[in-house]
Amino acid sequence: MARVRYAVAGSPVAHSLSPLLFGLVVSNLEKFGKKIPLSMKHTDVTLVETSGIEDALGWGYAGHSPHAPLWQYTAAPFGKYRTKALFERAIQSAMKIEDSDSRLVSDYESELLVEISQSPTATEDSNHPPSQWLDNEVWLNLTSPLKHQLSSDAVSTIDHSMKLQAVNTLRWDGQGWWCAGVDGLGVVSVAQYHGVDAESGALLGLRGGGGAARSTASAWINAGGKIRIFEGRRPLELPFEFEEDSSDKSLDFVIDFDGDSEILPAFESCPLQLDPRYSAVEGDFNQRVQLMQLHPLDGRWMLTAQHLEAWRHLWAPQYADYLPSLGLLLTQLIHAENVLFENA
Repeated sequence: MARVRYAVAGSPVAHSLSPLLFGLVVSNLEKFGKKIPLSMKHTDVTLVETSGIEDALGWGYAGHSPHAPLWQYTAAPFGKYRTKALFERAIQSAMKIEDSDSRLVSDYESELLVEISQSPTATEDSNHPPSQWLDNEVWLNLTSPLKHQLSSDAVSTIDHSMKLQAVNTLRWDGQGWWCAGVDGLGVVSVAQYHGVDAESGALLGLRGGGGAARSTASAWINAGGKIRIFEGRRPLELPFEFEEDSSDKSLDFVIDFDGDSEILPAFESCPLQLDPRYSAVEGDFNQRVQLMQLHPLDGRWMLTAQHLEAWRHLWAPQYADYLPSLGLLLTQLIHAENVLFENA
């Protein structure tokens, strides 16, 4: 039976819903019994509050974080009884849901066709992560400001996230570190789930210049889509040349990573919009689902999609066919979050 330690590292991380997503995916995989050697009782989940990648890797090696922040949803650190009890209650309750809420079901759902190992920046053979788990593994999600900090020959990358300075997923397999950047694949997946297919040449409107924006631009272009860049707080700089769309064609999908800037008319008129941010919300399960239907789409869509891509491409590629759908996992996440809210 594989044992996994999982953490979200960055600053701030107290608001992160990724621990819930991790627990939900593990619990979904548990349903397949002995086919998949992983269970919640063999996993540890925590938050690593840090502004330096060294601390995140240090936690991976030693399993100790100098400062355990209070998780926003339980007002207690991971490892404490309150968080452990409420976390387990939320997961167990959410796992009673076996189908996507009908309001979150896609008419376009299909396998994400983009291969993470392919990239317009490819200059050498891509690496492939181990196809099996070892006895003790460490998995990490990185958030701001860590995504651009990883640059080491000692880390094997399955894509070009280090060149993009957009690493958000790490895996220690017991022998070495592996990394990937799946923010962009998450965006492509959300768009496809809502009927916008980058592979068919769909036009993405993009504002922002950070790691998630770079990852999104690369993944969209790699999938066969076109992008039109809008000026933001900082320029979008990519380590490869590409042809930006300069036509007067209407945008098919937009994402604004500079959400505190003035709303652009071209974005406002686009029928499919995604806000990469998410914040705590109130209301019952029904009200929360209704919020997921509004535009711009809530950042929980992107968060859930990129989390699935981390499992699919780096953490558990051998079990990709067993993963829950985007709609089901988002439904379960909303339910689990609501349970935590009701018990706060």
